[in-house]
Amino acid sequence: MKLRFDFADSPYFFSHPKQIIQTSTIADILPCLARIEQEVQKGHYAAGFISYEAAAAFRPYLQTHSVGSLPLIWFGIFDQPVDASIFVDTEPSKQSMIYPQWQPNISWEEYQSAIQAIKDHIAKGDTYQVNYTLQMKAAFQQDPYAFYLHLLQAQQSRYSAYIESDHFQILSASPELFFEVNHGTILTKPMKGTASRGMNNAQDLLQQQILHNEKNHAENLMITDLLRNDLGQIAQQGTVKVTSLFDAEKYPTVWQLTSTITAQLKDYTTLTDIFTALFPCGSITGAPKANTMKIIQALEKSPRDVYCGAIGVITPNDQAIFSDPIRTMVIQDQQATYGVGGGITWDSTPQDEYQEVFHKMQVLYQSKVPEHLLESLLLEDGKYFLYDEHFQRLKSSAIYFDFAFHQDEIERALQQLKDKYSAGRWKVRLLLDKKGAIECEAQSITLLTSPLYASWAENSVQSDNVFLYHKTTKRDFYPKVTLDYEILLFNEKNEVTEFVNGNFVWFNQGEWFTPPLQSALLNGTMRQHLLAQGKIKERIIYKKDLQETCKIAFINSVRGWRDVVWKQEKN
Repeated sequence: MKLRFDFADSPYFFSHPKQIIQTSTIADILPCLARIEQEVQKGHYAAGFISYEAAAAFRPYLQTHSVGSLPLIWFGIFDQPVDASIFVDTEPSKQSMIYPQWQPNISWEEYQSAIQAIKDHIAKGDTYQVNYTLQMKAAFQQDPYAFYLHLLQAQQSRYSAYIESDHFQILSASPELFFEVNHGTILTKPMKGTASRGMNNAQDLLQQQILHNEKNHAENLMITDLLRNDLGQIAQQGTVKVTSLFDAEKYPTVWQLTSTITAQLKDYTTLTDIFTALFPCGSITGAPKANTMKIIQALEKSPRDVYCGAIGVITPNDQAIFSDPIRTMVIQDQQATYGVGGGITWDSTPQDEYQEVFHKMQVLYQSKVPEHLLESLLLEDGKYFLYDEHFQRLKSSAIYFDFAFHQDEIERALQQLKDKYSAGRWKVRLLLDKKGAIECEAQSITLLTSPLYASWAENSVQSDNVFLYHKTTKRDFYPKVTLDYEILLFNEKNEVTEFVNGNFVWFNQGEWFTPPLQSALLNGTMRQHLLAQGKIKERIIYKKDLQETCKIAFINSVRGWRDVVWKQEKN
């Protein structure tokens, strides 16, 4: 049995509990919490979860489904956290993930009907906002801990957790803090409002504007007010403060809108008092809480279990931290369940909300964060070609992926290679990892004079693949090519994009053209250079535009401009 809490600024690792305190009976929840608090007062740590369906233990009028497949409350009691190295030593080596084939527990027609029912309730004044969720189901036959490590790397959430027992595994990649208590101060950070990430920094700025639209602000403000009122029940008078409103938080697949509320707790406030006031968090119910939970109970088809409950750690040092377990998977008997949803308001549409559901599911698929950013520079007779363009592109991708970027160290490494290889032609390969560590090497190259042949790729690339827009070591989706034979790529709209190792230019009516970035391609430094000089222009180019006798060329900063012998089909 192991429990791992990868919480921002408060990581905890636990193993071999002294005891487990748990129940699946509503009437036993408060006694269990009292026992947990007693153990903490004795100097022990408590770590575990409370399921959403435990709500009625704190306020009997809060309606939920009956008990699900997990306990209503489950906490391990520990002498102290263990060293993280115990977990690192047992982490599995890298392996190809088998991504579950998820199926929703409701049909599209049922989803549309539920959204309309919610809007009917809003029209009647029963609720202002409903956090409506559904469940995804899939067979799961791989190592849960290995999959958790994948989630941890893929989503990089601030409140991830792994809880393993003999009967279930919980894999949570939650970005949302429920509450944190630190020596009498309580902090909550409701998260409401979502927008998908752009493919580059320019698109990201546009998506941030969408995040800050009227609908998202209204949703977030409504839940912030609800949490302020909830905190008022346990806070010293006049201490509840919204310290930050409408903050944009960046994750690999989505932008999230958060606000921060703090308060000073009344003297002798217990953990039970806190949960009675706050649980379940308003951001995963809606407002007003009691009426809205009644609507949720009527419309959702199954219990939420730990999803939308609370996962966290209580320490003997007058500290506690709990997440809102969204983005959370539960595995039992080789079956996985994943809850996902969003806040429904009067302005919501079924199409937009359903799309948001699948944006939030992206964490379950391949990582949107590369292991390394990559730049390949031409070093010729002691001088880098297009140095500034390479440097700025690397910096831009580092900002996009939240990689550390130590400018002085990068410049120093490149200067050292420049001093070492001051004569001849060299291809310099620079790698940058998440923490800002760099690797630099040089390879001698010659000027290529042989013809470059090229033909179409067998399959299209997908324009929502973020790695097409950034130069990284994530290249397994590209076809294999050689120095003498290239593959020309195209997207799902049959727009020509680029070659595997360089940009594409096409001669038409006396001018050279290259596809725009929106077609899904890398903004090559040679491409930038030629556009700035006015030697090439941007336009959308379709597959049908290229004939057997067309005039095209391959460009990149290391190999320069190479005319291409075009073949409609590969020999």
